[in-house]
Amino acid sequence: MQTQPITVEDIEKALKDEAFVLYYQPKISMITGDVCGAEALIRWQDDNGKFIPPDAYIELAEESGLITRITKYVLSRLIQELPLVLKYNRDLVISFNASGKDFHDEDFTRFMIRAIDQHQYPVEKIEVEVTETVLMDEELAKLHLTELSEMGVPITMDDFGTGHSGLVELSKWPFSTVKIDKAFVNGIYDSRKNTEIIQSSIRMAHQLNMDIVAEGIEDKDTFILLQKYGCKVGQGYWISKPLALEDFIQYLKQYRIMPPSPIGVIYMAQLDHMQWKKTMIDAVLYVHRSHQVDGIKKVQGGLPELDHTCCKLGRWYYGVGDSFGHLKEYQHLEQPHKELHQLGRELLDAAITNCSLSELKQRINALSKKSVVIIDLLQTLENFWVLEQHKATSIE
Repeated sequence: MQTQPITVEDIEKALKDEAFVLYYQPKISMITGDVCGAEALIRWQDDNGKFIPPDAYIELAEESGLITRITKYVLSRLIQELPLVLKYNRDLVISFNASGKDFHDEDFTRFMIRAIDQHQYPVEKIEVEVTETVLMDEELAKLHLTELSEMGVPITMDDFGTGHSGLVELSKWPFSTVKIDKAFVNGIYDSRKNTEIIQSSIRMAHQLNMDIVAEGIEDKDTFILLQKYGCKVGQGYWISKPLALEDFIQYLKQYRIMPPSPIGVIYMAQLDHMQWKKTMIDAVLYVHRSHQVDGIKKVQGGLPELDHTCCKLGRWYYGVGDSFGHLKEYQHLEQPHKELHQLGRELLDAAITNCSLSELKQRINALSKKSVVIIDLLQTLENFWVLEQHKATSIE
C-alpha cells in the first residue's frame, strides 16, 4: 500500500523511467464467442515491484497538466506492442483511455495521427475510450474526436450511464461504441431500475447504430443475461483479469471460444422490423393524405430504408448474422425479407400516385401479412438459440 502521497515529481520520474506498463483486459463478442479486442490499461510499478493504483495519481495528473503526457505514453507503448498482439489475432481492436483534457487543444490529436501514420497501422485497430465528462468540453473536444472518427478511429464513450448524456446528446458526437458502466452491470440483480437502465442503454445504442460493451462482468449468469438483452461485447474479471503483454498473448494462443449466442440481437431484429413496418405505414398514410407528390419530402426523415440490405435487419443478416448461414432457420429469412421491401416500395409508389383507399388497404394488408412471416421466422430462429443455450448450460 502506498504510504506517501504521490507528487508531480513522482509521476514525471515514472514517465522518464518508463515505470508505466500496459495490461490488457480481453473483450469477448457475445454474439460469436470470440475474442474481439482488449482494453489497454495503465499500470505503475514502483521500485519494489508493487503496483500503484491509478486512483492515487490520475486526479493529480489531471490537475497538474501531466495527463496528456501519460496518455501519449500509453499510446506510444500500445503502438509498440500492437504488432505482437495482432500477430496472434488480426481481427482484434485494442482500446486505450484518454482524458477529456487531451482534446482541449489539437496537440494530442496531431500526436496520435502522426503516430499512426508513422507505423502505418490500420486506424480501426486502435480505439479511443473517453468518459461522459468529455461532453462538458463541447466544441473543441467534439471537433478533435470527429477528426479522428472521420479517419476511421473508433471512439467509445466509457462509463455510460454515470453522467447526463441522453439520446439527443449522444447522437451529436462521433461515438461508434458505448460502454455501460460496471456499477450498473454489477448491480444488475439488485434492482429493476439497474436492469432497465442496461436494457434501455442497449436499445438506444442499437438505434444509433453503435456497438455496446458491458464492463464489470463477474459471473456467468450476468454474461448470459446480457447476451439475451442484446449486448454485443463483454469485459470483466469472469472473462479475464487484466493481463501483462506476455500473459495476454498466451491467453490468445490458448483461448477456447465461449458459447455464441445471437439471442439478444435476434430479439433486437424483431423490434427493428416492427419499427420499420410502423414507420413505413405512417409515411405512406401521410403521403396519401397530402394528395401531392411533394408530401414525400416532408417525411424523408422518417422514411424507412427501402433497400433490404441496408435496413437494420438487413445489416444484421448480411453482417454478423451471416456467420449462422448454415442454419436453415437463417436461410429461410432472406427471400421473404426481400419480398417485404418490394411490397414496401410498391406501397409507397401507390401512395405517391394517390391510389384509391381500397387499393391502399389491400397493399397495407399484404405488407402486414409478409411482416407476420418475418416475425415468425425470427422467433423460430430465436427459439432455436434459446434451446441451444439451455442445452449447453444443462450439460455443464
